[in-house]
Amino acid sequence: MTLVVECRLVSERLPLTDVAAVPDVTLRVENTLTSARSRPVLIFWADGGRLDSVDAALRDASVATHSVLGSTVDRRLYRVELSERPPAIYTEFIRLDTAPISATITPSGWDVRTRFSDRATLAEFNKDCEENGITFRLDRVVDVAPSDSNEYGLTAKQRDTLLAAHEAGYFSVPRTTSLAELGAELGVTAPSVSERLRRAQDRLVRHTVASDKKTS
Repeated sequence: MTLVVECRLVSERLPLTDVAAVPDVTLRVENTLTSARSRPVLIFWADGGRLDSVDAALRDASVATHSVLGSTVDRRLYRVELSERPPAIYTEFIRLDTAPISATITPSGWDVRTRFSDRATLAEFNKDCEENGITFRLDRVVDVAPSDSNEYGLTAKQRDTLLAAHEAGYFSVPRTTSLAELGAELGVTAPSVSERLRRAQDRLVRHTVASDKKTS
């Protein structure tokens, strides 16, 4: 089983909360990326009637670059590269291999819907929030059965990382690639690749060798 978690992260220090303070505008995150400079990149929709005010707020915010990817009468799709290194809680989302589903940015923080592998990982994320001065408010937790295509309990990121490591020769003897090279290919840091591989290998063992031992 995996967990679909709906929660609220309360802190005005979270990215773009100042932009979300524009009246009558809602910011909904479409995707998160990492730039070539290892900075977070957010793709989000701004909905409402005061979109020119969003442009003005972005010019005043702590962002390195921003651009409009598309627009309608009352919506704009923005691409924003933050000017600072990733906030600590942002990197925790990556380290714990969560799978974000959706997020809404508010003046007081972020309303998030995301997947966690298990309750232990969710508890670890809650602890990380406390250590970084972010209030974690849990709204809802739903147990979801993994799809048949994910019989080993891997997250999509873990599966992609394992495949990339295998194809690049990371598990070969002798090894033909490094964690840094894998990280560059996947758009994450070398420590994040290492963490993701360890978690993926642990899940593979638990769902194969350890599982066989329990049923023997």
